[in-house]
Parts: sequence; structure tokens; C-alpha cells
Amino acid sequence: MCLGPTRSRVARLWLHRQGTASLALSLSLVLPIPATARQEPSRTGDADASTARPELRPRRVQRAPAIDGILDDDAWREAPLQTGTWKSYSPLHGDVIPQQTKVWMAYDADSIYLAFQCDDPEPGSIKTSVTRRDNIWSDDWVGVSLDALGTGQVSYHFMVNPSGVQLDMLNSAAGNEDESPDYVWDSAGRRNASGYAVEMRVPLQTIRFRGGREVRMGVLFWRRVSRTGVSVAWPALEPGTWVFEKHASLVFDGLQARPLREIIPFTTYSRNVLRDTHAEWGPADDEAEAGISTKYGVTSTITLEATANPDFSQVESDAFQVEVNQRFPVFFSEKRPFFMEGSGIFTLAGQSGDNSLQRAVHTRRIVDPLFGAKLTGSAGRFAFGTLTALDQAAGRDLPAGEPGAGEDQLFNVLRGQFSLGPSNYVGGLVVDTEFADGFNRVIGADLSWRVTSTQRMSAFVLASQSRAPGTAESRSGIGAQAGYDYSTQRLVLTGFAEHYDPEFRMDTAFINRVGITSGWGFAQYSFYPDKARYPWLRRISPFSFTQGGRDR
Repeated sequence: MCLGPTRSRVARLWLHRQGTASLALSLSLVLPIPATARQEPSRTGDADASTARPELRPRRVQRAPAIDGILDDDAWREAPLQTGTWKSYSPLHGDVIPQQTKVWMAYDADSIYLAFQCDDPEPGSIKTSVTRRDNIWSDDWVGVSLDALGTGQVSYHFMVNPSGVQLDMLNSAAGNEDESPDYVWDSAGRRNASGYAVEMRVPLQTIRFRGGREVRMGVLFWRRVSRTGVSVAWPALEPGTWVFEKHASLVFDGLQARPLREIIPFTTYSRNVLRDTHAEWGPADDEAEAGISTKYGVTSTITLEATANPDFSQVESDAFQVEVNQRFPVFFSEKRPFFMEGSGIFTLAGQSGDNSLQRAVHTRRIVDPLFGAKLTGSAGRFAFGTLTALDQAAGRDLPAGEPGAGEDQLFNVLRGQFSLGPSNYVGGLVVDTEFADGFNRVIGADLSWRVTSTQRMSAFVLASQSRAPGTAESRSGIGAQAGYDYSTQRLVLTGFAEHYDPEFRMDTAFINRVGITSGWGFAQYSFYPDKARYPWLRRISPFSFTQGGRDR
């Protein structure tokens, strides 16, 4: 189950036994929020089965609001949206908190605008910081989940803390929130007498949607109060549900898409000179580079990109990680703009988490592309993505005479996904990499299916055939994974099983290990003591975690 932007912390006592199989037992205690705001969570165990979703209609404005964290613009003079009661989804479900939130939305031909007034009975206790982007989890924050296509498959998550620092993610129906994308949008936050205010501007060119006379998207708002550890949302997120099942309907009148048209040329020139002696300089070493990147919106939902000799010098440095004595490879997120456009389509159901396969298509494996081309988009229920790139780094550092020395590696990826409803889809993936006289070819399929409001299944199977450069024999292998999740107010059951042949290989993937068959299971049962007798104790949640496997 995807927990989303909760990052809740509870007290846990662990009993752990080393080995291939392990067993854990936890006692989870959650302290209450103020008594004046408590509401007993529902004990029914199932999410609301109603399919009717509330509808919001933003106001069209002629004058764009200033994004400064002060809600004095004409766009916010009308009454806020009637969002109803915001209820907690972490660490408990269904509580109502004293921190009230008002939301305004507006739009024009260029952007969507949002404003939040986050009231707090103790404004001096609001936690915020001036920090790097995507690092506000421990602060107070407020934000929005926007399903711009309205398909229940992909949503943009935008969050802002009281200092205006941004956090953005791409959430896919495969169950993953990816913090790697850094979209182009504006935000501002400012503390005020009753709490804090946040303003956002999301350019229409940043999101993919279908324009028309009446445009329907999905929207959900959420907020975190750091000092109590409580996260709330509207519409409410019941146990076992996620944003795609709970988005409210967001309706725009006469909103036209703005297909991208970009051409970005670049050139660099450098000269290096070393001293031959104390008084004389040696010959100059001149080096010049030139390249170009283009982005063309075929339609409002389909984008074609191409790059030749790309310049990625504008990308931020990787965050520091300790690489000594690591059991598995170190993962670095993708930040290069060319590879980030439409990256969510390449996600397989159930990847990442505690499983061996973290990314089926991890574009950081393409180290130094000479050129690349990508087509991503959607047509009705069908979403697709293609990627082709030639990597100069593959054979650059190999010793002379070794197979593949000086050769480039060609990457080709084809992905298709058919929507079966919100959170549900079936997909296919084909990967081909060519290096010297060697190759790696993988074909597979995946499925994400919400069986009921409380049950979810995911699975994929991949078959590979590979030949190393300089060899005549090819080898094949199978990789597969299946997962099941059952979640209610009281009971949570989760299990995953995976298998990878020793000969399984996937050059595009970030995978921790092959040659293993393993599985793990998690079970938790929650007790809710009588709040009249024990107002300081809201939930007791013993759980067990068991993992076992065979390493080949």
C-alpha cells in the first residue's frame, strides 16, 4: 500500500532475530490530539463505497494574483471553496483537528492558482524552516494532489511549508511517489496572526491535461501539523484508499492546453594551460562543445523530445551518500530534465519498497548520452512511452583490446499501459540494449488491481535474454513479483513474493540482486481503547514482520 505524504512516527518496540527469516513484534502507541477536537474513527473497517464525488469549480480571473504569501488579491476576495470537514489519515483515520484550512482556486489562460489560509489556535507553535527543495517533511505543510488527466493513473503532488519551500512528486497508479521531478511552478508562504498562508501558481505548460469547453481533473488537498504528527486531507482518505479513489472532481470552463514548443541550443568553450617551467606556459588545450535539445507537444497529452550532445551542467549535484560497506548498490535519483518528462509511465506495479527491483527503467544507467529521443503521452485510456538513447560512457573506460572497448551502448525502451479504472491498469514493457556484439533484451507485463475498497493486488513478470560482448552463448532468465494488501481500520495484511533467476539481467534496471527467491509478510491488528477512560491512549497496534528466502 502506498502511504503517501504521511511520514508519521510512532513508538515501536522491536524483537528481531538475524538470519534468512526474521520475526518482528511491535507495540505502537499514538498520543491523542486535543480533546476538544477528537472524533472517534469509524470502526466499520471499509472505505466509503459511494462513487459520488464532490465537485469544485474554480473561478476564472482576468488578473493573476501576486504569489507573495499575502491573500489580498482580487482572486481571493470571494468565499473559499466549500471543502467540508478535513479528516486525519495519519497516524489515525477520521479525527477532526482544531487547525482549520481554507482553500481558494482560480485560473486563467496560462496557469492554475491556489491559496491556503492555514489557521492554528497556537500560531507560535507552527514549525517551518528555510531548507532545500523536497526537504520539508518534518515541517508544517499544506498541498494539493492534482490528477490533471482525470484518469486515476498519474497525479502531481505539490506541497509548500510556511516559508514557501516546495516539495513536488509524481504519483503513479503503480503505487509510487517519486520525488525526483522538479517541476516549474511558483510558491510563497508567510506566517500571519492566525497561522500561515500559502500561494501557488502552476503553469498549464507544467502539467498534461486535455483542453476543451469543460475540463475535468481530480483534486485532493492535504495538510500536516508537525507538532502533533497528524496529517489531514479532504476528501477524507479512509483505510486502504489512496488519492486516485478519493479525488474530488475539479471542473474548468473553457480551459485550453498549451502544448510545449522548446528549442534549447547550447555551446561551451574551455581552454586549459599548464606551466612547463616557472617562467613559461605550455601549449593551450582548447575544447569546444555544442548541442541542442528540443521539446514538441504533438498534442496537449503527447510530447516528443530529442537531444543531441546534451548539456546537463545545470543539474544539481547528487546528495551525499555513504558508499562504504554497502550490501546493495547506491541509488541516485534522476534529475536531468530530458529524462524526467513523462517518467512515471516507465514504472512497474509493485517495484521499489522492500523488493529487489527498485526501478525497471532507471535512466541514470544512461551515463553520457550522445543523443536521445523520447515520445510519451496518452490517448484515451492508453498511455505509452518510448525512449532511445546512445550512451558514450559504456566502453569509454574499458582497457584497449577488451570486448566493447571504445564502443557506445544503444538503449531502446517501449512501454504501454491500459487503464482499467482509477488505480487499476495492465501494462507491457519491452527493453533492448545493444553493446558491441552483445545485447540484453527483456519483455514483460504488469498488473495493478484494486479488488475491493480494502484489497489491492500487483504483479509483474519479466523474461530476459542476454549475451555478453565477446561471447557466443546467450543466457535467459525470469524475474517476477506478486503482492497483496488488505487494509481496514483494525487489520492490515501485506505480503510480497519475488523470484529472479541467476541468469536474469536487465541493463535498464536498478535491481539489488538476482538469483534469489524470497517473500515477506506483514500483519497488524489495532485496538482502540475507550477514549473516555484512557484519553491519553488512542491505539495499540501489535504487528509482526516475517521475511524468508533462498539465495542461489
